[in-house]
Amino acid sequence: MPHSHSGCQSPRDYFTEQLLSILVCGAIGFVAIQLYINDMLKHIIAPIFHVPVLIGGIGALVLVAIRAVTVWREAGALVPANDPTCQQNHVHTAACNHVPGLPGAVDPNAPPEEDHGHSHDMSWVFARMLILAFPVALFAMGIPNSGFSKDYQDKMLRGEKALNMDPEALKKLARDPSSKRVAFADGSLERNVDGVGVERLYEAPNGFKIREVTPPGGDEKTAKYVLEPGEDTVMTFNELNDAAFDADKRRAYSGKTAKMEGRFKRLGDKEFTLFRMKMTCCGPDAVMLKVRIVTPQAINNFNDHDWVRIRGVIQFMKPPGSDRYTPVLQLPDITDVQHAELKNEYEF
Repeated sequence: MPHSHSGCQSPRDYFTEQLLSILVCGAIGFVAIQLYINDMLKHIIAPIFHVPVLIGGIGALVLVAIRAVTVWREAGALVPANDPTCQQNHVHTAACNHVPGLPGAVDPNAPPEEDHGHSHDMSWVFARMLILAFPVALFAMGIPNSGFSKDYQDKMLRGEKALNMDPEALKKLARDPSSKRVAFADGSLERNVDGVGVERLYEAPNGFKIREVTPPGGDEKTAKYVLEPGEDTVMTFNELNDAAFDADKRRAYSGKTAKMEGRFKRLGDKEFTLFRMKMTCCGPDAVMLKVRIVTPQAINNFNDHDWVRIRGVIQFMKPPGSDRYTPVLQLPDITDVQHAELKNEYEF
């Protein structure tokens, strides 16, 4: 049976519920739009869902506006409870007492026998409003404002061990019989290693360019060896982690120079983990993507969880006790790791 609030009844509970619903739903729509405008959605959901959230927020405000006009008109059509037409409202006939105390009720103290499947019980209204207002309260506190906590990230990184790379590895590569020597005016040599016989060291058939620098009056014993970077390529964590499981991709990427950004986690004086979170749909499904970074000099002035930018030569190695390859970037110089401004915690 249709239910109307335009007849004779006590309007307090009904209109309180309606006004609270309008207020809270309007606030939710406003918050959805603000999350999009302030780029806060990147902390909780993937970019593909950002526009739908904006559209949903606008739609919620439109519906709230329509409902507000409807309730305003409904309030203007109310009839006083002592009006003679009160008995004409189907809700309050002699057989219906779900609003006790109105004229014509059988027994004002009797429990309701029929509610037409409709109720404005305020004890549940406020409970519903508190639940609906929860995301609004979080937004008022500035949440979401970041990704996973440092403690949670440290827990995911637990068990990471340094690779302890052989300090003579570059020398071995440079002395490979297949290397081609190129002399420079400063007395240094560039050795181009084409990869023949190199797979046993780094699985790098693309080869490396290695600069051999001998100080004045020195000899091969005092020579220093550093990787010579090539043309920079912006790489994603996902690309390198996928390549670690594919021999063809490992061969394709090894020896290239990559530029990447992520969070810093120290593993040793000359080694750290660069990591970032990958979000497919939303925050709870995020996983950690990692790349090992090896530097020629000791790392100073960097703290765990700093956001850094690095530039290094791609390699793939098997960590101690593991039979799987992991992506490794060896930096030509310590200056190739720099502090950077955080852009986005996640990689999508």
